Amino acid sequence: MLKTFENVIALFLSLVILLTGHGLQLTLVPLYANALGFSSLIIGITGSFYFLGFVVGCLSVPRLVAAVGHIRMFLVLACTANAALLLLGLFDNPLLWMLARFTTGWALAGLYMIFESWLNENAGVENRGFILSTYALLTLLAIGAGQLLSGINLEFRDLITLAAILLALGSVPVGITRSKAPAPVQLSGFQFRAVIRSSQVAVLGALTAGFVTSGFWALGPLVATAHGVPVERVGIFMALTIVGGALAQLPAGRLSDRLDRRLVILFMVIIAVLDCAAVVTLSARYSLVIYPAMMLFGATTFPLYSLCLAHANDNTRLNLLQVGSVILLMQSLGAVIGPLVIATTIQRIESGFFIAAGTALVALTLWLVVRIFYHNVDRRFFEPFHAVPRTTQEALELSQPDETDQAA
Repeated sequence: MLKTFENVIALFLSLVILLTGHGLQLTLVPLYANALGFSSLIIGITGSFYFLGFVVGCLSVPRLVAAVGHIRMFLVLACTANAALLLLGLFDNPLLWMLARFTTGWALAGLYMIFESWLNENAGVENRGFILSTYALLTLLAIGAGQLLSGINLEFRDLITLAAILLALGSVPVGITRSKAPAPVQLSGFQFRAVIRSSQVAVLGALTAGFVTSGFWALGPLVATAHGVPVERVGIFMALTIVGGALAQLPAGRLSDRLDRRLVILFMVIIAVLDCAAVVTLSARYSLVIYPAMMLFGATTFPLYSLCLAHANDNTRLNLLQVGSVILLMQSLGAVIGPLVIATTIQRIESGFFIAAGTALVALTLWLVVRIFYHNVDRRFFEPFHAVPRTTQEALELSQPDETDQAA
């Protein structure tokens, strides 16, 4: 275990530094765009371009990694993400912002993929759970810490510079690591029909999870200010949501190991709907309700992706990577659509985020009820829950025991 930690310490250090900068820009970009006079719809479109770039990165980066190697590609992607971020401080043209956000999404997808493939190279039967758990925890902590940095009393352009510095510094530990580079990243084929046949709940659930959580990532700072949160506390607003999601992952997963996972998903979704309804009805009179409400929102929506993945994996002979690639793609498609729809609603109604998210969650609730009553599952291929990061297909590979592990 100690040797494994020595092999991945540079990766984890790079991960923390880089994702702290990324977390800062997640809060900073919508606030800065709003200060420049961009409409909610334009800000939502830039958010959708980020997630679209992320999808394209998941599909295209493996070929580039195979061509030039992990370390070179990591440095290229870090520089690209840095340049795209700095571009936002130089121009206030919405089209350039959309291009920059697409580029950032593409670069971040590649960076996540390289991190995950490198960690996967060091994961075996004795340490896979430790590596995956550490990776998931550090990811959330670093992004949450970055959100809090947005409260520093600096101009927006200075904060952009700070985020860019962190993105640049994040490449240093990996650049000087002596750890052996992993095998080239492999693309996995998409088994759409097989996964949809075996688990419609998981497919629709992942789509809905992507829809509602992307609205938070792309528009959360605007939601905060619209509900009376001061700009200097927006980072706290965002961080509380992330903390809620982190704290709920393991309890929700362990409960789903003992019950029909669909019941756990249904319970989480119903609580999320009630949470959205509470904000819509109470936030005008009780401004502080937004803080616990967002923590609960994170707790009920962030675990949905992992729960849907676990449910789909219980009901098919396909391996986790094949199933997960489809579930991840559906989550990503929802993430592209979410900011567009939610931004349109926000433009018309102050509580538009919670109305749009709540409506999508109500639709999922109805579908879950129908499936639970009229379709039994036997979980023939049950495996215990793993909290899988919603990043790239390499995280799925990291979560999947290899043949050696299974033999052991």
